[in-house]
Amino acid sequence: MDFSADSSYLQVSTGSYKRQVYEVPSGKQLVDQAVIDRITWATWTSVLGDEVIGIWSRHAEKADVNCACVSHSGINLVTGDDFGMVKLFDFPCPEKFVRTCFCIVTTKSAVDIMVLYCFSRRCMMEMSPILNL
Repeated sequence: MDFSADSSYLQVSTGSYKRQVYEVPSGKQLVDQAVIDRITWATWTSVLGDEVIGIWSRHAEKADVNCACVSHSGINLVTGDDFGMVKLFDFPCPEKFVRTCFCIVTTKSAVDIMVLYCFSRRCMMEMSPILNL
């Protein structure tokens, strides 16, 4: 659930994978896409919408990407998925099938994590111990 920067609108993602926008405080659903496109959001935690269409891989199913969050600066988007991957994208991410900038892949071992850095077509993998804090 996210509020617009001026707190006039609220966006939610439904269990049927629909993004819905409501006026605050009336609760009236906003359906005019041109108006929705002009809204500046204070936060972004939705995996749905034209702004995040690039987070979906070519073979992803609707339930594969579980969460998303845009950085406070509004330029980065991080997602989490069913495969244990945390991915970093530029925001907005309107182009389909975008390559990620950075991935963290958890392994079955609780001792190690695998970090995968992807820049263009070159990738580097690194195994790192999890820090005990």
